[in-house]
Order: sequence, then structure tokens, then C-alpha cells
Amino acid sequence: MKIVLKIGGNEIDDQGFLKKVSTLVAKIRGDHHNVVLVHGGGKEITKLLAKLNIETKFIKGFRYTDSQSLEAVEMVLSGLINKRLVKSLQQIGVNAIGLSGVDGKILVAKRTERDGEDMGFVGEVESVNASAIEELMQKFAVVLSPISADKDSIISLNVNADYAAAAVASSIKAELALFLSNVPGVLKDGKVIPELREKEFQNLKALNVIAGGMVPKIEAAFFTLGNGSGKAFITNAEGASDLVSGRTAGTRIVA
Repeated sequence: MKIVLKIGGNEIDDQGFLKKVSTLVAKIRGDHHNVVLVHGGGKEITKLLAKLNIETKFIKGFRYTDSQSLEAVEMVLSGLINKRLVKSLQQIGVNAIGLSGVDGKILVAKRTERDGEDMGFVGEVESVNASAIEELMQKFAVVLSPISADKDSIISLNVNADYAAAAVASSIKAELALFLSNVPGVLKDGKVIPELREKEFQNLKALNVIAGGMVPKIEAAFFTLGNGSGKAFITNAEGASDLVSGRTAGTRIVA
């Protein structure tokens, strides 16, 4: 089975969280499944920008990326965090390889706007080198930074990690796409919604019940289902472990 695992950037500096994710990946590989781990790194990016006296700016919940902040974003995502994850995996015996979307043209992107507003050097994925990913997955747990390049490899672009994971899952026809959160699933009145369909998602988003970073996760999950993936879930690390073991957990996104 091909599994895409997307983790956010808010817990990556937490050794406990790293251990949970690494143990999960070890279980996936130990059960003879192939896995791509796509990661973000928002908190670490904001921390570095502050040290460099560069303003952090968000437009409609998405990071505006000018040329100055792009350098910091690329350093954090493709360097610091990517290698931290690779080392964490290799410490427990999982042979891992860390890459960015730039490498091997794994992700080719184009500049994009968000609701008509310029986002600077922010991109959306145009194409995925699925054959390269599938070949690497045979030997390694693939750890992928969402930083991508344009089609001529002239500029780097900051791609939202949820959308990058969705593009990868769709291109390799992953049987399972897991979007990890710091909560056990999509919540309503403090309880996990077992299944979420598009109409209910739009209603809950309009009521601001679903908001913030949960929105791109769910949008990405719907994209994967509409473009070739098997199943998609929103959950936490513990829920992901249950799902990989065939148990029920989290919120299943239903097309």
C-alpha cells in the first residue's frame, strides 16, 4: 500500500511528537507499505524570520512570501526541518531520504494568488514526478519538503504543505492519505465528526466551526479523493497509527 502522511509544522520542535511520527513511519515500513511524509514548518519559519527582523505577513490565513522571506522559508523547510525528520527516522532504524520538491523536479509549481490577492513567491503544484517518488519509496521512507521550483527551475516557490501532499497522493494513486493535526479529527461541539462530506464542510466553514489551518487540510483531502487516491483522513498521530492497523479513528473525508 502507498501511504502519504502529511504533518504540520507546529509540533516538529517537540521531541515527543517526533518520536510518535517516527514510530508511525517505522510501523508503516515494517508492515511493508511505502510512505511519503510531506511536512510543513510554520512555527520554525516564523521564529527565524523574527531573528532576521523580517515581518511575518499572512493573507487570508496563508503566509505571504516575498524574496527575502523565501530564503528563510527554504532554509527552514528544505534544511532544518527536513533533516531533523530524516535523523529522527534513522535513529530508530528507518532508512529515510530527505528531499524538496525542487529535487528531481518532484514538484513543479507556478505562482498563484489567493482569492485574487498576490501572495508573492507562493506556488501551486502543476506537475509531480510520480515515477521518481515511486522508485524512491521502494527503498526509503521519503521525507518531502513542499518547496518547489517553477517549470524552468529559475525560482523557488513556497507551496502549502497540505496541497503539496494532496498533489503527491493523487499522482501516485495513494491508497491512503493521512493529514495529521494536533486534534484527533475534525471537531464539532468538541466531538470528532466520523465522516465529512463536501456539503457539510462548506456549511461548517461558513459557520466558522471549521476554520484556520483545518480548512486547507480538508480541502486537500477532498482533492486527493477527486484525483485518484483511495481514502483520506484527518487525525492525529495516535489515530493514524490506528488507521494503519485497520482500526477506526479520526475523520474520514468522503467524496
